[in-house]
Amino acid sequence: MSSDPESAKDDPEGAGENPPAPPAPADPPAISPPVAAPARRIAAWCRARPVPVLAAALLLASILAAGSVYWSLYRPDRLTDAAAQQQAVAAAKQGAEALLTYSPENLDQDLANAKSHLTEPFLGYYGDFTDRVVAPATRDKGVKTEANVARAAVSQIRPGRAEVLVFVNQVTTSKDRPTPALATSSVMVTMVQVDGRWLISEFTPI
Repeated sequence: MSSDPESAKDDPEGAGENPPAPPAPADPPAISPPVAAPARRIAAWCRARPVPVLAAALLLASILAAGSVYWSLYRPDRLTDAAAQQQAVAAAKQGAEALLTYSPENLDQDLANAKSHLTEPFLGYYGDFTDRVVAPATRDKGVKTEANVARAAVSQIRPGRAEVLVFVNQVTTSKDRPTPALATSSVMVTMVQVDGRWLISEFTPI
């Protein structure tokens, strides 16, 4: 066989014996990564914007601190300020006078008025006491009393509860003793707030 390069160049059969290498396959298309989870995206956003995030965090902290100050200092102070004390004293005076004022002519109305100033546990005690003692004595012996609070002052107060010292003058008459008899007494009246009203929960002579 001739090894003449010109012959090999012109021979198409020779070209078929040694075919050229096929071209390399193209690189596979790149696969995009999945979308980042919301938490990762938020973290990345925070890292990219440190100043606004810090400002927002400080603002939130200041709001929480202000709320804490309100609930721990300002709100209790509002509930025990001069206005609250005046309300507690006024309610104690009205309640004490209602408790100790009654007459045979208006007994049912007087007792109902007194009970409207009370709450438990004193309400239950007062109802039992008036049924057993006050009502029979008033109807049978004509007992009539009229009370007036001479002085009253807050002994101590905290949100929703107050102790008020009252000094009471009470005038009493009856069929057996028609001449008015004056009695003075001092009472520690415990007041509690129920649905926005100051009511008597304890009534302790001292």
